Formats: sequence, structure tokens, C-alpha cells
Amino acid sequence: MPVSALPGNVRFRAFQLGKETTFGTPVPATRRMPWRFNPTIDPHWTTPDVDAGTLDPAIAPFRQATDATGQSTGPLDADHAIYLWGALLKGGVTPTGPTDSAYTWQYSAAATSADPFEIFSGEWGDEVAGDQMGFGGGVLDQLQLEYPQDLGPVQHTGDWRFATAAYPQAMTAGLDVPRDLPWLYAADTRLYVDDVAGSIGISPLVDTMHGASVQIQNNLDVKRFANGSNANFAVAGYGRGARMLQATFTLAKSTPALAEVVRWLNANPQERFVALDTTTRKLIGASSHYSHRIRFAGYWFTRSEQAVNSNSAIQLVMQHIYDPNLANGPIDVRVVNSRSGY
Repeated sequence: MPVSALPGNVRFRAFQLGKETTFGTPVPATRRMPWRFNPTIDPHWTTPDVDAGTLDPAIAPFRQATDATGQSTGPLDADHAIYLWGALLKGGVTPTGPTDSAYTWQYSAAATSADPFEIFSGEWGDEVAGDQMGFGGGVLDQLQLEYPQDLGPVQHTGDWRFATAAYPQAMTAGLDVPRDLPWLYAADTRLYVDDVAGSIGISPLVDTMHGASVQIQNNLDVKRFANGSNANFAVAGYGRGARMLQATFTLAKSTPALAEVVRWLNANPQERFVALDTTTRKLIGASSHYSHRIRFAGYWFTRSEQAVNSNSAIQLVMQHIYDPNLANGPIDVRVVNSRSGY
């Protein structure tokens, strides 16, 4: 006699996104993401802290504002990186192109004004329809990119925040992950460090970088209002908080690396202009390559000793700074891919 498999197979889990046009109005997903996702919905049920004349809780709990969050993880590719940068850094970006079938997405973050967010609806679940869930008003609060020392694909960790959560909610059917993805490899990445804003991306540190990580934190300000409606506890919008970018580089004890250590221990802070450029060997058209570029300015804050196999190495940590001489803002990201939209 055939016996059915137990429901809830982890291999059937999927995370899907769709770009919203109106905040607070979720839309069906249009893209299944090639990532893992771990959602958390917390209605903050709270037992009243009062004197009830018993040793045990005697009053039913009350709710507070619901937090709907989740973390996406996985290797990064050029076609899906735009979802992260739109949700984190800047919304309303329209790519230029196509040129040789390639589209260029430019995310130039403002410092003296607040850029809009790109807002996404999310869906997550496995094959158990009654346990699938939906989210609305999704943005990124924090993004971390790891350039591994094995030179494999860049790994991302994204901390998502959603305005609404619906459970259960059936996932949009018929979506599949793309099979042939344009991975962004650490092996195809080059680190540039320059002295002035006008020369950013000019001077590569050759035979120096073992690995790196870049972490950007938005410090979101979640807004809610008491409107006396059935939409109680709903998030009304997001404000941008104090943004922080921290970059960590593991470097061989090369001449260029030692020159940066000297600048770290200088009597006066030495501003550095950094570019992490990844150009893949995979072509979009006849000659255009998938690529991903991050540029920013900052100062070295700490140095520590590391080991990479049998060799000692240097770890330098930088915090970014707003420099008005950078034409494209304090954090500038450019992605070249095959996507004309989200």
C-alpha cells in the first residue's frame, strides 16, 4: 500500500517577490528568488504585569505592534542584486539600455536628502498551502556582502522588514527560479584604493585581497499611527535613519597593503576612496559582461592580525564617510545585467 510522504518538505520552500506600486497594497509575486529565506512574524503577545492576587497569570495577554521580518541568504548574481539595492539604497531607479542586450542600473545614494525605497511584496512557504504566508511593504534594513577567500560567488545576507503579514496566504503559482544565473564571483573582483575622489577606481591593489565583507545598515525608522481603524498596528511608512557602511578587507602583506596600514596609523586621518568592481566572464550580448560595482569613501579604523592558511595577513576595517566631492553620492552601486525591470 502506498504511504504518503509527510507534508512540509524543506526542499519545497520558496521565497518570491513582486514590486509594489502602492505602499500597503501587496501584489502577486512575479519572481522566485534563488535564495533561502527565514521569516519571523511576532505579534508581541504580552501578559499584563499587574497584581492579580495569584501566583499564576490570571489575565489574557494583549497584542502590540506586529513585527514582520525575515532574513534572505545565498550567493549573489547580477540579475537579482537589483532587488537588494532597490530595497536597501534607492527606489525609482530606471535602467538605461539596452546596449548589446545589457541594462545598466545606477544606485547613487543621496546623503543630504532621503531617497525613496523600492517596496516589495513577499511570499514564502512550502508545499503545505495552509502554512504559506504573504508580506507587504518590504524593504531592507541591513545588507551584508561577503567576498569569500575561496573566491566563489559573493554571499549575501539581507535583513528584511515588512509592513504587513497575512497568514495563511496562498503563494503565486507558476514561478520557477532561473537555471543559468550570472554569479558574481570574488575571483572576478578587484579592489581599488585611491587618494582623491576624482581618481576612484583607478589604482588596483594587485595580488593583495584575500577576501572582504561590506555591511550597510539603514537603521530604519518604522512609522505607525493610531487611526482607530481595522488596520491597527499597520506600518504607515519608513524613515531613513543614520546610515552606516563598514567594510572589512583581509589583505596579504604586500607593499600596497602595508602602505594602507601606514595611513591607518597616521597622526591625521587619511581619507581613502574605495571601489570593489566585479566583472564576470559571462556575456549578456556579443561583448557586454555582467558586472557589479560598489564605490565609497572612508577611513581606516582598526587593524588586526589574521592567518590565511600558512601565511599571516592583515585585516583592515573601514567606516564610510559622506564626501561631497564624490559625484554619485556617498555609496554608489552600478549593476549591469539582462533585466529591464524588477
